Amino acid sequence: MSYKSEILEKLKNNSNSIEPYNITAGKGYVVVEGHKGLLQFDSAKVVVKLKKGSVSIVGDGLVIASSQSKELVVKGAIKNINFEGV
Repeated sequence: MSYKSEILEKLKNNSNSIEPYNITAGKGYVVVEGHKGLLQFDSAKVVVKLKKGSVSIVGDGLVIASSQSKELVVKGAIKNINFEGV
């Protein structure tokens, strides 16, 4: 199974979408669609710019698994997701 197929399957089966911000969270990953870039990145916190405000993903061992112009995938032990300025 390709990486893209694996992510799509996980999104279809295990996800909880956070509306209307195009954030999808599953076990061990977060997908941010329509992002406007990274504001901060380290293994404990990833801050992603949104159209309005930003989203902070807090956890342990965070890595950027995929970064494309319209989609960002963060993997690791996700502890919390916080919206700022929305």
